[in-house]
Amino acid sequence: MIFSAAKKGVIDVWQTKRIIIVYYMASLLTGLLVAYPFSMIVGNFAGNSLMGKKLGGGIDFDFLFEFLGKNSGALSALGGLIIIAAAAFALSLLFLSGGALTVYVSGERYSPGQFWGGAAHYFGRFFRLMLWSLPLLAVFFCLQFLETLFVRLFFGSDPYQSITYWGGWVRIGLAFIGILLYYVVFDYARIHVVVSGERKMRLAILEGIKFAFRHFFSVFLLALLLFVSGLLLLAAYNLISDKLTAPSGFILLLLIAVQQLYVFFRMYLRLTLLSGQLKLYSQLAGQIFL
Repeated sequence: MIFSAAKKGVIDVWQTKRIIIVYYMASLLTGLLVAYPFSMIVGNFAGNSLMGKKLGGGIDFDFLFEFLGKNSGALSALGGLIIIAAAAFALSLLFLSGGALTVYVSGERYSPGQFWGGAAHYFGRFFRLMLWSLPLLAVFFCLQFLETLFVRLFFGSDPYQSITYWGGWVRIGLAFIGILLYYVVFDYARIHVVVSGERKMRLAILEGIKFAFRHFFSVFLLALLLFVSGLLLLAAYNLISDKLTAPSGFILLLLIAVQQLYVFFRMYLRLTLLSGQLKLYSQLAGQIFL
């Protein structure tokens, strides 16, 4: 069931390639809000050829610390811009997800009217759904502190160094699991809104919670499968980018092309997960719309 849902997601996304392009353009435009001023700061500090060499491979910590030390004022202003760009990107994906789900639920090929109409129709509901889901995000985020409670109860306030070390890794793992669970619940709540036409978002988030935990292993494993695929994609990107370290304009352009190809496939995986979740929802909830 998990792999059939993932396969269905891959096929649906490939058949509606224009949606990937729309998602990619949203990522590109918001990324440029930060990338352009950042490249200007680095270029003024190191020069374009050295910038291409330093940014192409692995992290040069000597270069990084020197850059941060001499550009603290500019980077403080850039930090505010990063927050704005991240918020704009999150809202743009929230807006676009309404159009994507509308197309996937219909089972038809992409059409601009259907996609943008669905995006506009559901954006208000999805935004309210996001606000209702914030307490849930806080609860799932706090899962990581179960490790702290466990260590305090069984090992006291001064545990062995090995307990502290491995406990830190457990806490990181629990934090990732909590965030992944939050996104799973939020995704199925959005799917419930589109499929059922629900207008009360507090009820939609409750439906998302009930569905996710009623079919916990299926929905979690599907999300984990796509999450691991994203990690493998990131590892492949890092292997390639580490080889692109020559201080030349061609290598810098090639690095940019590889980066954009990576972003494109990240958007593909994001949409594959959304379509796969819809397929899984159809199978497990007995909804006939695919």
